Amino acid sequence: MHPSIRRLAATLAWACALLAGAAGHAAAAGGAADPGAWVPLPPQPAGVPWPADAWPEAEPAPAVDRAALAAALERAFAAVGRAGVPDTRAFLVVHRGAVVAERYAPGFDRTSRFHSWSMAKSVTQALAGILVRQGRLALDAPAPVPAWHGNGDPRHVVTLNHLLHMTSGLDNADERGGEGPSSLVGRMIFGAEARDQFAYAASFPLAHEPDSHWAYSTATSTIVAAVVQRAVGGSREDMLRFMRGELLGPLGMRSAVAEFDAAGTFMGGGFFWASARDWARFGYLYLRDGVWDGRRILPEGWVDYTRTPAPAPNNATHTAHFWVNRAPVGDQWRLLPRGPESAFSASGAHGQWVLLVPTHDLVVVRLGEMQSSSWEEVKEPLARVIEAFPPLPAQGG
Repeated sequence: MHPSIRRLAATLAWACALLAGAAGHAAAAGGAADPGAWVPLPPQPAGVPWPADAWPEAEPAPAVDRAALAAALERAFAAVGRAGVPDTRAFLVVHRGAVVAERYAPGFDRTSRFHSWSMAKSVTQALAGILVRQGRLALDAPAPVPAWHGNGDPRHVVTLNHLLHMTSGLDNADERGGEGPSSLVGRMIFGAEARDQFAYAASFPLAHEPDSHWAYSTATSTIVAAVVQRAVGGSREDMLRFMRGELLGPLGMRSAVAEFDAAGTFMGGGFFWASARDWARFGYLYLRDGVWDGRRILPEGWVDYTRTPAPAPNNATHTAHFWVNRAPVGDQWRLLPRGPESAFSASGAHGQWVLLVPTHDLVVVRLGEMQSSSWEEVKEPLARVIEAFPPLPAQGG
């Protein structure tokens, strides 16, 4: 395990255990805080090729409840939105390294690119992890944001780890300033501030001590994206070269498109596009412990770090730009109430999901809209899919 990740994992395990005891969530957060308590990540099955060029396809195994799987897909496409198009535009299931179920709404297919919304945050996390592996960024070092390092600025203590966990203490939560276009995130994406999102995102003062308060913040992800981009050269071309060379190319994510603001900075909080099969490739990297066809992409221990809740009293379900299926605290939400605790996910607005289930060796991708669907209606087919597959031997459910 990378030394900085090992130090942080130990600290997080201690801190989260204390928080869980204080909050009465020992079962939900205390045990999960220790990476050693997570179920093992399944290895690549023998004889199954890696999907860098094309996904292997297979019929569901005999132990899979095929009727339940088919019913889950029907349920996923039942809600119909505007123009008579199902809210779910793409649904894909990868089991044991092979695509075993795939369906698209009319007008969409496996070549269609789908908007990430906040799943881009997880892509940004992967890019940061690659730089940690390369020794070009350090999780526990002060974040290299020039505006924070002068004249005794109190923000100089904020680290990359604080930013990835959204426990930086910065007063830049999405809902700051109201809702919709008047909110911080609304102004940053659609207002005049959108021209230089990094400058705007990094301009806010501290409202809390780092690690004492969790707040969901697209602005924080924008800062992480800018930190990554400046570490690889700073220009749009530098960032694209890095993305393609270190992540997208090795994984075969040929459909992927990243968006940049007018200042040329990657909009890593919500603007990344890829096909359903390429989103499955991204998730598969995490299901396989950050290794792709024998090549380590993410640092050793990074996926356990990804599955460890951030150490703040008002957090139990958000990790480092991912979500885990644990009992929430406060106004947080449960990732998948009917799903196993092993599940973790990259998630985005309007029901974008790349769901990873190590106990079942599953990647489940749902992409589309929520024009007539509730979150419960989006989640139910995901849970039904998992229930159709048996857990792996000796891992339980």
